[in-house]
Amino acid sequence: MGNSKIQETLQQLIDRLPPGWRLIQGDEVSPEGVDVLATVAAPDGSSIKLLIEYKDRVEPRSVPLLFSRAQGTLPGIRVLAVPFLTSGVRERLTEAGIGYVDLTGNVRLVAERPGLFIATAGLDKNPFPERRGAASFKGAKAGRLVRALCDFVPPLGVRDLANRTCVDPGYVSRLLRLADAEALLTRAPRGPVLTVDWRRLLRRWVEDYTPFDRRRLRAFLAPRGLAAIEERLGRSSLRYAITGAVAAAKLTPVAIPRHLTCYVDDPDTASEVLGLRQAEIGANVLLVSPFDPVVYERGQEWQGLRLAAVSQICADLLTSPGRGPAEAEAFMSWMADHEHEWRV
Repeated sequence: MGNSKIQETLQQLIDRLPPGWRLIQGDEVSPEGVDVLATVAAPDGSSIKLLIEYKDRVEPRSVPLLFSRAQGTLPGIRVLAVPFLTSGVRERLTEAGIGYVDLTGNVRLVAERPGLFIATAGLDKNPFPERRGAASFKGAKAGRLVRALCDFVPPLGVRDLANRTCVDPGYVSRLLRLADAEALLTRAPRGPVLTVDWRRLLRRWVEDYTPFDRRRLRAFLAPRGLAAIEERLGRSSLRYAITGAVAAAKLTPVAIPRHLTCYVDDPDTASEVLGLRQAEIGANVLLVSPFDPVVYERGQEWQGLRLAAVSQICADLLTSPGRGPAEAEAFMSWMADHEHEWRV
């Protein structure tokens, strides 16, 4: 097989086969719409064909079109090989019953006869440089738009979004095209956004975004516990927004929080006001300088405390260490049941 990119990607699958199993790539001519025709052979001699299609890049919306030229060809398992697969694409491929493999170790292959199940997780963030000028969900402007798409009920036009987020219409159009290609929203032809899959949009955003950048985050110890810090926050004149597990627990019993994460303009000044001690070990308060003032927007008051917006809380849970992602999934269930309360 001459394509080194395909070979390198398929090696990820070969490395994950159980002992005694083999991936055989013969000289058989691949049918139309299939880049590689291979065989997975079990130790007992049974085998199954793999119909492998290679792409440099795949968007979620294009998943139904995969293998379209291969309809009616040899029976076998369809497998997509790509340098990197986003979580959204992997989810769509699983729903469509298509196996996949990428260079980072995201692999899924399921066969009934012979019985085989491989599912391994690689990276969620693309390690390969994107072409210059390509749209992405990185940066403050993208964050403002993601928040707006989640927080406001459609229809939402380009100029409406531009005005709400103070982002130029050209950038809004580029990001909407990206979100549309990744099946995160639907649009009228040359018209406004009609629907937003805010769950998938938030999951996609956090592949490029995290508040836990060491340049913006400071860890502290609250000697008297989180309740004392909440009381001081409520009495302070600081501009702040509580996010993460503590904020989520105020709205729904997701879990018992052990750390308080809070956006403040200046973590050092805030730590003095709140009486915190700097700590690398045993910290229970994380003060984060915001990536953009949008973290303070569309928040809510809760018993004298200012919480971040629901969508921001969810995104920050998704990027939190430990149980954060699992708590985010539970929080999203609450969001779905109370959508009329937090989307405006």
